[in-house]
Amino acid sequence: MRRLQCGEVVWIDLEKPKREDFDELGKMFPFHPLNLDDCMSRTQLTKLERHENHLFLVVRFPVKCENLGCSPSQISFFLGKNYLVTVHDGSIMAVKEVFKSCETLLAQNQKVMWDGVGSLFYTIISKIVDSIFPVMEELMDRIEDLEDKIFSGQHDALFEVANLRRGVSDLRRIISPFRKVVADVSIGVNEITGDDLKVYFDDVKDRMERIWELSETCKELVEIFKDTDFTLYQRRMNHALVILTVIFTITIPATIIGTFYGMNIPLPGSAVEFTEGMPSLLGPWTTFIFVLIFSFLPAVLMLAYFKKIGWM
Repeated sequence: MRRLQCGEVVWIDLEKPKREDFDELGKMFPFHPLNLDDCMSRTQLTKLERHENHLFLVVRFPVKCENLGCSPSQISFFLGKNYLVTVHDGSIMAVKEVFKSCETLLAQNQKVMWDGVGSLFYTIISKIVDSIFPVMEELMDRIEDLEDKIFSGQHDALFEVANLRRGVSDLRRIISPFRKVVADVSIGVNEITGDDLKVYFDDVKDRMERIWELSETCKELVEIFKDTDFTLYQRRMNHALVILTVIFTITIPATIIGTFYGMNIPLPGSAVEFTEGMPSLLGPWTTFIFVLIFSFLPAVLMLAYFKKIGWM
């Protein structure tokens, strides 16, 4: 448990707290036991509760997006008239940065960037929201790489498309609840502290809307590339089937003629002994030569036709 105090304002930060930390916190402040249990739960959804003398907020934010999707991190706030309590697992770097910056300024007897609980709360939320933009940029870079893979035709982008769809879906699912409660948070802070920070939280709301629009763009691009990858895959498959069809078709005449030539009848050039009366214009191999001509001529004509219609 870390503690900072500037004037009458106290900031208590709990990083990776244990059960005894919550017991001590319950003795220091009049927090409801259910709210303390919500802080310990790792699957708690975003929620905002107004109590008589404090505000309780649980928010989830994305911290990184990898191949297996976006990982959320949860942070809980207890906001009173002259105190702020934050509870988190330490993965949200923005909270650490704000705390360290305030700690350094206070150690040097300099003025901190906040002059009240509402201002401190806004500073933390603002920093966290700003930290989402690098996550969005990382997603956009992955989408650009996906585009290169799809149109290069050298890689199967099916798994990359599936992973990106999952990542974008996770991101939208994480940020959507907080996007809906930002306005209520501003009202709650005003009721508890008396600080009118509507303009500042409207700015946070605008940034969340920009993030949401970027996620919409990512979603649309991934869907487009999914359809494009499927279309190009079908085109490659059709091209392969065309090649196989051409090969099979041009061998049909030779197969049919070769079948007759292989019958057990006396034909020049065959295994059966040459007999009189058979064509001998070109010697005993006359029939064999004509068989080759009749086999290759249709194949050549079919190749020319296939090329004309664009199959080759």
